[in-house]
Amino acid sequence: MEEYFMKRTFIILVLLVMASTVTSEEVDFSAANLQLNNGDTVVFDGVRVDGFGFSSKDDALKLKFKFDLDSLSFKLDTSDVVYYKGVGIFDGQCMVNDAPVTSVTTNEEEQEIESRQPFYTANTDATYRKNKENFTVVAGGLIEASKTNYTFAGSKEKPFIAEFDLQPNQVMSWHINRPGKTVAYQLIAPEIQNGEGVIEPGEVIASGELEKGDKLLLGPVRILRAGIYKLQMNIVSKDQSALFLLKVYNGNGGELKTLINNTHLRESFELNTASCSKFQVSLNRDEVLKVPAPGNKNVSIKLVNNRSKIISQTDSSNGDLVYKETDKNNDYYLFIYNKAGERANYGGRIKIVLDKPEGTEK
Repeated sequence: MEEYFMKRTFIILVLLVMASTVTSEEVDFSAANLQLNNGDTVVFDGVRVDGFGFSSKDDALKLKFKFDLDSLSFKLDTSDVVYYKGVGIFDGQCMVNDAPVTSVTTNEEEQEIESRQPFYTANTDATYRKNKENFTVVAGGLIEASKTNYTFAGSKEKPFIAEFDLQPNQVMSWHINRPGKTVAYQLIAPEIQNGEGVIEPGEVIASGELEKGDKLLLGPVRILRAGIYKLQMNIVSKDQSALFLLKVYNGNGGELKTLINNTHLRESFELNTASCSKFQVSLNRDEVLKVPAPGNKNVSIKLVNNRSKIISQTDSSNGDLVYKETDKNNDYYLFIYNKAGERANYGGRIKIVLDKPEGTEK
């Protein structure tokens, strides 16, 4: 009943937007990802709303519009409205909200170590090597996503299927490496209940073929909706079985940190993952934020506001990120992320300096 009410609310607010009776301050399309599908469908993923029971800082919408030949206009597909309640601020592969803690262990110093890596299961055994020893997780056993490469097998009679129980604010990468034969893969989103209450198959997030000996990084996939995501691989060639390596990782495994003047950052990004480091920074009027440009071409930096809109960005081919606050005190979010899935490092000292307006005494 609540989901039905929220969908009706979405329909009403979108109709208001289309009729220009809702101001741009209440409904913001500017930070949404725009997708064009099949030439007749427009999708806005990440629309922000203030009011109607929603917060532009916490909630987002996914709206699909289809072209109607009778009216020669785009109309909202009311059967496919998706809301992301409480997902927080995000842009691309980076999310401000921390991913949920999935496990807690104790190290040799008896300190508790929290992990934000999700668990998954596979229909075949998983083998891996640690400290020069071989280990096996039997089919159906829980496997924690991590920096470990697991070896799996698939066959003509039994295609490989892994199921991932994912939660909002996880940002997932799947690295498939060195299949023994040519394989066809599919990454599938959870099943969804449409506006009429009918359960429909999940959409295919990614699909294709991987040749023998190749490697592929699927993702980053930003998880906004909880559910079971599936990775399936079928052998295409005549051979009956094949081995391959699989590494699964949540790139939003760190915690949000606060930046102040003279903060010295040292960030490392692992191979074959799409990772992001995130920071909150508060700026007063006339304060200037200066962030050194990355020296590595695979690292990018961007600054977003509390509506998830990018207000400044840079990479190794541009200069430092510089942003001056011209309004009242505001909070911003700095993302430093690995855009290519290669091993990389970033280091730099953050500066927040007061830039006095012209005409004032120095």
